[in-house]
Amino acid sequence: MDDPTLVSTWLHAMVNSAEELATSTLGLEGITVINEELPKERDFPGSYVALIGDSYNFEYGIAGSWDSCAVLARALLFMEPEEELSDDDLADAVNEVINIVAGGIKRRMSEIDTGLKLGLPAFFNGTLHPTSHQEAAASKVDLAGAEVYLMVFRHRT
Repeated sequence: MDDPTLVSTWLHAMVNSAEELATSTLGLEGITVINEELPKERDFPGSYVALIGDSYNFEYGIAGSWDSCAVLARALLFMEPEEELSDDDLADAVNEVINIVAGGIKRRMSEIDTGLKLGLPAFFNGTLHPTSHQEAAASKVDLAGAEVYLMVFRHRT
């Protein structure tokens, strides 16, 4: 396993967990990594959740355009593209996506930190970006036909 202190190691676990969500829950062939960079766009909706452990503390986020979040929400809810999707259903579905992905990260990384605990997801409309006290890594991926960013943030010690 890569150095567990590197945020890129935890991003890799996130991408693998999203791949698992795509192939198992959503019944897709997988995801496509488009690039590895933090989003430059502003005012993206999305969701984030904390994963707190004895040794490591991270926040995970997923964000994309409103259209991309709607595509992802409809895929999770097994809805047709033309079906009406309320703002609450969109937020709940995107929260559930990050919750599932973070659960997969917890399972993958539990061997290096057995005390990992998952927080509650929070929906946002804005941009998650690191402060000078954080490290961050991100991958832009195609997940269920939606281009979204998978992001990891770690507080510097």
